Parts: sequence; structure tokens; C-alpha cells
Amino acid sequence: MLKKILVMTGRVLAGIIPVYLLLGFAAVPLGIKWAIKNKGTALLNHPVQVRSVRFNPLSFRLSVYGLAILDSAKQTLAGFDKFWIDISFVKLLKKEYRVESVGVDGLKVNVVLLPQGRINILDLLPAQKTQPGRPAVAKTQEDIALSHTEKSLLPEQVSDPSPALPLVIIDTFAIQNGTVNFVDQSITPNFFAKLHAIDLRITDLSTKRDGQAKVAFNARIDDDGRLAGEALVKPLAESLACDLTFSLNNYALPVVTPYSGKYAGRAVADGRFDLKMDYRIVGNKLTASHKLLVQHFGFGNKLESKDALNLPFGLAVALLEDPQGRITIALPVTGDMSDPEFHYTHLIGQVIRNFFVKLVTKPFAFIGSLLGSDSGTEDLGYARFSPGNSDLSEAEKEKLQTLIDGLAQRPKLVLEIDGGYDPEVDWKAIKTDRLTHDFEALKRESTRSENWVYQELYQRRFGIRALWAIVKKYKISDGVYDNPNLNDEIRRRIIEDAPADKAALEVLAVARANAVYGFMVAAGFDSARISLGPVRVTQSSMGLVPLEFTLTGVEPQS
Repeated sequence: MLKKILVMTGRVLAGIIPVYLLLGFAAVPLGIKWAIKNKGTALLNHPVQVRSVRFNPLSFRLSVYGLAILDSAKQTLAGFDKFWIDISFVKLLKKEYRVESVGVDGLKVNVVLLPQGRINILDLLPAQKTQPGRPAVAKTQEDIALSHTEKSLLPEQVSDPSPALPLVIIDTFAIQNGTVNFVDQSITPNFFAKLHAIDLRITDLSTKRDGQAKVAFNARIDDDGRLAGEALVKPLAESLACDLTFSLNNYALPVVTPYSGKYAGRAVADGRFDLKMDYRIVGNKLTASHKLLVQHFGFGNKLESKDALNLPFGLAVALLEDPQGRITIALPVTGDMSDPEFHYTHLIGQVIRNFFVKLVTKPFAFIGSLLGSDSGTEDLGYARFSPGNSDLSEAEKEKLQTLIDGLAQRPKLVLEIDGGYDPEVDWKAIKTDRLTHDFEALKRESTRSENWVYQELYQRRFGIRALWAIVKKYKISDGVYDNPNLNDEIRRRIIEDAPADKAALEVLAVARANAVYGFMVAAGFDSARISLGPVRVTQSSMGLVPLEFTLTGVEPQS
């Protein structure tokens, strides 16, 4: 009896196995190939081609060769040379979905930013459908409040915990020999970039709550640039946990000339770019650092552009570049990802914007920061003088030496010294000095009293009738006058009532600028990097008159 059963079982298996193998090796590949071409074309609304499909029913390995999604011009939009997936048949028997290996070889993606601002690859996404006659309407605050009120009136319900996900384990996911071509047609000339030799590997990916996946990424960008990244991620943890390091090295900057020409009005003649980013996410708290290094950057020829921004790009470069031709920038970023207002791109944009706004609006504070935090103030942006005086105090000389030391670390910066004067404070000081000088000179020439000297000076300035009028006000009796108060009044009027002499004030302003120029050149500062600017009217502060400086970058040769 047992022998008959074994014989019958053998005959059944002998009949089933060939059919199974025939279906697996022949029918299944044909069916998958048909589905990819027809269903894929219908779903993506783009022609889909596939060269061949293979399926091994014994090892549960599926391979798809030569897939291409075509655009309207019959050019490849996306595709690959080979796709494979190996499923563990033994684990399936244990109700464990285990993929030993899944990946793509020879990935090809051609991304184009079209002139209308649309990205061609997004055409592959299915269009969202809305019910006819029922356009989508955004909820108002009243709708939201009403919805919350209605929910609060419902009986309290305790939702069941979400069912556990089936155990799915992917030992290795890989993309190898990938290429992504990018063309920006929205800018003239077009911008081109090529990401190639892409190698992405993700290991230990699973649906376990505490499962930790490891990610490794390498690629080349254009000819010499290299990209690399590593990450440890717990994608299904209660709160996302991630440690990520990413780097870009030796990226040639002249290729970005289409953008620099449009927005800066300059070509990029030279420069190499390196970037390192470190991200850590724990408990929805993001801590990130960005370290940028630009070496030997230089603007090239001027380019005509109606979109060029009126910003001091040359000054920014000159402020950032050290004597070795390096620009180093560190941008830390922190944020709470659980905050509904958290937007990563907005956060990064705000950090970058704040950095460059402070750089170009407070350049002297940046120069001071190169020498230590205590020196990072805007005080380096001007020299202060006593009213009516053009001599540098010791404190100002010390500050100018600090400025010289800072400028020595930024060899592309040029300093302009603008002469300055306060028309009220400086003129009052000048007239006071003149009165003192004239008083002493007249007193030496005459043997008469001090009272007579003051009255003589007043008469010379305002005339005999004005002198009679003022003397009469201070007459006590015949031949007796209140001389102390009369002299004070004469001094006040000579100083305050005299109209400002603009020429004298400008001479003072130029003398101040020359004093600063002379000190800096004598201290060893390159005279080719310093110049005298126009005379400006300024306002005194705390009893001192500021003489302002202006920083500019060395203009590149066209």
C-alpha cells in the first residue's frame, strides 16, 4: 500500500514539477513583460519598453532587463539595464517575508527643468482626480473649529492599537552604476550636471520598530567631483532616529556660470567647492552642521543680465577669502521636527540668509571677529576725533592697528577713508579755537585791558553799532559796566552767531582722512589697498566726531 502511495505521489510530482517549471521559466516572464509594457504605459502615460524578463522558480529570483520609459521625443526619460529581486523561499514557509537582495544596475534618469519651471520627471506621477462638479475647497478656521466641536460631542471611543506590520526584511537594497543627467533649460545658457558611478547600498532594512538600517552612498559629479554619504537610520522608530554624514569634494565651480551670470552678472573663472554635512536626529530634535570650503574662487568676465542682483558679491568674496585663497564657512542648524511650523528648507534658507546679510551689512564686525570675539564690533568701521581736531588719539591708533591686522587676513579687501565733519559741533570748536587765538594775538599787540580786547574783537566781527547795543545792555551806571557777563556774552555770540565756514570744515575733514591714511601706511599697510573718499557730513556721538570707512572688494579684471 505504501508503495502505491509513493508511486502515485511520484507521478503527481512528475506531472506538477514540469508544469511549475514551464510556468516559472516561460509563462511568468512573458506575463510580467506584457504587464510592464502595457500596464506601465497606461499608468505612467509614457511608452514603456522592456527587453526581457527572467524568473527562476527554484530560487525565486526575478530579473528584468533593459527597461526604458520614453518621453514624447522617444528619448529615455528613466530606465535601467537590470533589476533583480531574490526572495527567500524558505522564509516564506515560516511566514517571514525576507528579500535577500533587491536592486538596480545601470540606472539612467534624465531630469530636465523646462523653461516653464516644470520638471519633466514629474510627468510620471499620476494626475490627481477630483469628482466632477465638486472642486476641492480649503477648510476655513470655522470649518475646523466646527469639526472639532462635533468630535467632542461623540461618545468617547478608545481606538484599537494599530495592527503590527508583517515582518518584512530586506537584507540588501542596491543601486549600482547609476547615472542621473540634469539640464536646466529655464536659464540661458543651459546648466548641465551629470551624477554618475552612483553606488547606493541599504542593508538590514526591515519593518521592525527598533530596526536600524545602514546606508552607504558614493557617486561622482561631472568630471572630478565626488559625493559620499553614510547613515544609520531607524525609520519606524516611535520618533525618527538618524545619524548622517554627507560630503561633496572637489566640485569645479566654473560650471555654475549660467547661474552666476544671471544673478551676479559675472562668469565664474575658477574655484573648487567642498562640503561636509553632519546630521543627527534624536527625539525629533535636529542638530546639524554644514562646513563649506571654497578654494581659489574667482569671478570672470562681466555678463549682461537683466536679472542680476544689485548685491556686493565682490565684497562678500573678499571678506570670506583668506590669504591662501580659501573661503571657509560653518553653518550650524537646530530645530524641533515635531513643531507643526518646522520646514527644513525654510530653516536652512533663513540660516544662510542671516549669515550673508550680516556679512555684507556689518563687514567691519566680521573683520573684528577674525581677531577674536572681543574685537567683533562695528567700532572698526570708523575713527573718532575730538571736535575741531584732526589728531588721532592713542585709543584710535590702537583700534586702527587692529583693523590693519584684520585686513591683513583678507588681501582682496580695499579700504576707502571718507573725510567727515559735523557742521555744528566742529564749527563751534573751530570758532572757539579761533576766538582764543585771536584774543591772545590781540592781547599781545596791545597793552589795553582784557575788556577792551573782547569788545574790539566783537566790533571787528559785527560792527560798531552792534557793539554799542550789547554794551548798553550791561551798563550799570555812567562809566560802570558788568564786564564779566559782558565778556561772556561777547564770547558766546562770536562763537554761536558766526555762519559756518564750509570750506574750513572740509579742510578739517580732509585733514582727518589724511591722518588716518598716514598712520595706516606708516604702520605698513599696503597703500594700493587704501584710498581717500569724498567728504561727508556726519553727526557727532558722545562728544566725538566719527570718520567713516568703506570696504569694497578688489574688482576682477574683465
